Amino acid sequence: MKRSRRQFWPALCVLALLFVAAPAAADDNDDEPDLPTVDEINEHLDRLYRAESSQATITMTIVTERRGERVLEMEAWTKGEDDALFVIRSPAREAGTATLRTEDGLWNYAPRADRLVRVPTGMLSDQWMGSHLTNDDLVQETGYREDYEVELEWGEHDGDRVLVASMTPYERAPVVYTRVVYILDAEHWTPIQAEFFDGDRKMRTISFEDVREVDGRQVPHRMTVQPEDEPNERTTMQYSELQFDVDIDDSIFTRRGLRRIAR
Repeated sequence: MKRSRRQFWPALCVLALLFVAAPAAADDNDDEPDLPTVDEINEHLDRLYRAESSQATITMTIVTERRGERVLEMEAWTKGEDDALFVIRSPAREAGTATLRTEDGLWNYAPRADRLVRVPTGMLSDQWMGSHLTNDDLVQETGYREDYEVELEWGEHDGDRVLVASMTPYERAPVVYTRVVYILDAEHWTPIQAEFFDGDRKMRTISFEDVREVDGRQVPHRMTVQPEDEPNERTTMQYSELQFDVDIDDSIFTRRGLRRIAR
């Protein structure tokens, strides 16, 4: 079965907040508004974050104990649910390094060797570009719609009312995390934070900030990935430019097109 993906972060399909139809938690507090249904949330996010295509300029800042701070400037293009191209523009020593994603898989391009290498399934858990994102985050092999059940409830985050979506995998679902918790703005249902667990242990937190309007949509422009076992490390993605539904030639999502764009 082909897994569904949503361009939740249009130029980097890191998250696929695809809810399955599950009953919402009961609301016993008469002072709280009625909970939306999972289908209502899904439909709203579908309108808000899906685009036929996108183009973006991104600054990725990676902080690790081993290498200190690295800053990569990159361009990104997406089209449909499968095609994506990410090209590093600076620093000069890494310029032209690229990642191509199509429905057939994921490839990395090394410009100095002019070599395009397919990323095997066994390397999907490896870090992407030395960041705290993985290759699997890009291809999104985990399909939330097929693998997780969702319950909704009202909660509180930094003193504000929020909508909490708790996702637990179905039995035998081929997933990495045993629980995923999303925190959404109560009014606009914009993502604020996502927490990923293995058993009772939190593995990483993703924070969404710098919400700006793009084509009438409230879209976070900064995403920070924080590994729980390395509190001094993080990866931040900052969008300086982001456009939806732009005209993109299909040819850039080919090997020849990748080489042309990367050079």
